[in-house]
Amino acid sequence: MNIEDLYAQYFKDVYHFVLSLTKNSALTEDIVQETFTRAYLNLDSFRNQPNKAWLFTVSRNIYYDHIRKNKNIADIDYDYSTIPDTNISPEDALFQKEKLQQLYEEIMNLKENYRDAIICFYLKELNYKEAATEMNVTESNFKSILFRAKKSLKRSLERKGEPLEE
Repeated sequence: MNIEDLYAQYFKDVYHFVLSLTKNSALTEDIVQETFTRAYLNLDSFRNQPNKAWLFTVSRNIYYDHIRKNKNIADIDYDYSTIPDTNISPEDALFQKEKLQQLYEEIMNLKENYRDAIICFYLKELNYKEAATEMNVTESNFKSILFRAKKSLKRSLERKGEPLEE
């Protein structure tokens, strides 16, 4: 498979996957471009042809590299307007947005595999089997990682006086 075929077949999937992580179209475009650049540079080293899961892993790692390099959570644009309107007061809406921002920051501070588990299960809404496949672990191992991730997140929030509502 050449790079043109790879790009034509997987661009939309990779783009939407990265957009679900970044919530920022400009950053998504940069990461997708870097993903396919790396795919092109490493295409010859594959015995088996690269697939969507491999591209997702590459793009996710590029995204995490970006976060580590920038270390400033404010650089990550999250669209808080996606919070459903339930006719709440502006004060309550602001409070909810602040709580969501705190939760998001704590998720981004988790260990990488814990963060991946929470993103796969809660944000991407994958089932256990799909999430385990994406993370290249067994289903039972994924369940353990997710349990530990939630426990770690809960502890972190409680230390800051923000208990996690289940």
